[in-house]
Amino acid sequence: MMPVSGTPSNSRSVARRTARALLTVGLIAGPLIFADAMATVLVVKSSGPSAGTYKPGKALPDNAKVALQPADVLVVLAAESKRTFHGPGTFNLADASAGSQAPTAVRRGRFSALRSAGIVPRSPTLWHVDVSQSGKFCLTDKSNVMLWRPEATDAVTLTVSGAGGASKKIDWPAGQPTLAWPSGLPVTTGTDYQVNWDGKGSPTHVTFATLPTTPTDVRSVAQALIDEHCDNQLNLLVDTVPNDSAG
Repeated sequence: MMPVSGTPSNSRSVARRTARALLTVGLIAGPLIFADAMATVLVVKSSGPSAGTYKPGKALPDNAKVALQPADVLVVLAAESKRTFHGPGTFNLADASAGSQAPTAVRRGRFSALRSAGIVPRSPTLWHVDVSQSGKFCLTDKSNVMLWRPEATDAVTLTVSGAGGASKKIDWPAGQPTLAWPSGLPVTTGTDYQVNWDGKGSPTHVTFATLPTTPTDVRSVAQALIDEHCDNQLNLLVDTVPNDSAG
């Protein structure tokens, strides 16, 4: 996010508008509720020596102080933005500008920067299944599952195999990045589905979890993904939520 001149309140207003615009274009399907006054932030990413102390899903007071060691990276999600802190040092979580600057080499290589520049394709919504990635995937409606592929230049024949040897083949036309889950192959929670297509080599393995309720704000989405270990979707969410450089 580009630096914004003016008062912190103006900067926070810009962050709110950016987040709303981002979510409106479809990263998260469905209505979202934003609260201007939130007492806590949610840990969504942590690495380094202090990762065990600040595990994803941990809620912290918005003005809490955290002591980070060298090589520590802590990412927390506020109401409408994320804040990133790099150790070493002691930081107030409300002051994002105090620890948000990563070393230049890290910034240049950051995957999120590539996505922001449009170099790396991004799924149209958080709930589209990226068939190029193996892992657990969270659904809000298993009767309406949509697939997405980052490379849609060629037409392929997609094969989806489930439990008991059941499988379905479906043609995926060139230039079409999304495709509905094959009919006649029910989506079952916990089943290991193998997804393969022409020239893919080894198949992608996907399992599903159905959320009991549809989250209505960014942090509840993140919390649900953390609880269900839907790591690929969590990475996409964190990657796309704007940075809060104002604190």
